[in-house]
Amino acid sequence: MTTIESSGVARTDSAGQSKPRPSEEFVAGVLSLCARDKGAQADLRSGLALPYDRCHRLHRHLTRLVPREVGRHPDARRPYYALAALIAARSRTARQSDQDRDEVRATDTAPDVAASAPVRAWWDRPNLGAALAEAVNKGVLKPNSAESELHLMARVGSDALHTRLPALTRQLTGAGVHLDWAVLLEDLSWWDNDQDRIATRWLESYFRLRSLEDRAPDSGADELTTEVLEENQ
Repeated sequence: MTTIESSGVARTDSAGQSKPRPSEEFVAGVLSLCARDKGAQADLRSGLALPYDRCHRLHRHLTRLVPREVGRHPDARRPYYALAALIAARSRTARQSDQDRDEVRATDTAPDVAASAPVRAWWDRPNLGAALAEAVNKGVLKPNSAESELHLMARVGSDALHTRLPALTRQLTGAGVHLDWAVLLEDLSWWDNDQDRIATRWLESYFRLRSLEDRAPDSGADELTTEVLEENQ
């Protein structure tokens, strides 16, 4: 239904320079809106776990942010509205963490650095499975709970998935677990068409990162988290 890219191929402009994906531009727009306008943040938060046709307070802010190529169909626009609500519902701690991360990213992507940095493969970026593994490694979730959640999400349709995400993402981000919102947006956008592949990728990421914990029994949680984050960079 959506036209958002599903490949991991980097997007480049006419000069061959990498440029943000539409999902990244949308996330940046929502983060910026929430940072400068508390009223808009409250409006976006009101759409949490609601279907698209009941997100009346979100249209004022998101109509200009959703990429035009997404179209007007409710099923195509729903992931954008759902993700904006998830971002707006972050705790104060999570908002500060995202702001700090953006500042570091801005420094790392200065022109002289970006020109020599390798393009990061899209599919190597942390997905929801990686975030759950990080949560277990930090002691935020028990392994059985995280694995049960992943296996359950792998079986459910988009309606049930959207219903479960608010509580899960708030728990993760509130505990300092990083969520790559752009990756989550694209996964939600493709869920109805490519659920098996996305769920498999989440499970693979989860067990790959959890295996690092098994191979480093003497490492502390903070050290292991650092190792995981570095591997994903």
